[in-house]
Amino acid sequence: MAPATAVLWVQFDRIGGWQYNNAIVTMIDVALEELRVLLVQRQSPSGGWAALSSSSQPALEPTALACIALDSEFNSAHDQATQCLLRTQNSNGSWPVFLGDDHEGSWVTALILIALHDNVEAIPERLKGFSWLLDSAGEESNWLWKWKFRTTDRHVRFDPDKFGWPWIPHTNSWVVPTAFSILALNQLPCTCGLEAAPSRVQLGIEMLLDRVCPYGGWNAGNGVVYGFALAPHPDDTAIALLAFDQHREEPAVRMSLDWLERIAPTLSAPWSLAWSILALAAHRRSVDPLVESLSHFPDLDRLEDTSTLALVCLALDWRRALAAFGVTV
Repeated sequence: MAPATAVLWVQFDRIGGWQYNNAIVTMIDVALEELRVLLVQRQSPSGGWAALSSSSQPALEPTALACIALDSEFNSAHDQATQCLLRTQNSNGSWPVFLGDDHEGSWVTALILIALHDNVEAIPERLKGFSWLLDSAGEESNWLWKWKFRTTDRHVRFDPDKFGWPWIPHTNSWVVPTAFSILALNQLPCTCGLEAAPSRVQLGIEMLLDRVCPYGGWNAGNGVVYGFALAPHPDDTAIALLAFDQHREEPAVRMSLDWLERIAPTLSAPWSLAWSILALAAHRRSVDPLVESLSHFPDLDRLEDTSTLALVCLALDWRRALAAFGVTV
């Protein structure tokens, strides 16, 4: 195993010739740089990224995550990604999952708004996206569905008055799109006629608290089905916890953090471990051993899934990543 740090002699050109300087560079920094270069190499001519390295069809989730993962050192790739995202916005302000698909919109709208959070020139497009996001809600917000869940469909345990956001329109609320929508709306640059944002964020928080698993953590949707407690998922739990940046003292949050902290060292999937690092760091839990472990995962440079590759980059650079997600540490 490589040491935690290595002394690299950096050669650079100065007036009068070549000289050497000492620079302390961690092996994590080296791994991060290599993975970011690989990410840039996978960028398509459209400026987007495909879901898989073997595919050529750009998808919006990996494009948004890659856009967040590439810092100022990769300005050209970042700018191309931004332009790709802006070109693919639907006329109603939302974004599809794939280019040319889902004209009604999808959950990825929230993630793209996060990716565009510092783009001042795109404020009109962002505000249009925020407006769509505020109009989007899980089907249980409809009175007919509320009646259904209170009378005939009692197999799931949740309060239909507490709703969040769906994966796609005309479906029920789910944990991950709700968490991303909360994170996005918390970065709203101004009220700009969107005064409902704080109340929707609060409602989303209440929905997540209502659907937490009985012993902590979150499943994809509900904590209890047919009277049985569902097992939490590390990635769903981690993404939900990011949305609780301003609600750290909630008992359910602390219980879920404790569960995630126990399970994180056992995770063998880069996707789950990377999200866990971001969530634990967001709530000021120690992540240095986890980051070290992730950086030594075998074959990271052969990851087929582009979203996972981008997410690993974010976890290895978690301070900058959390700032991009609007989370204060």
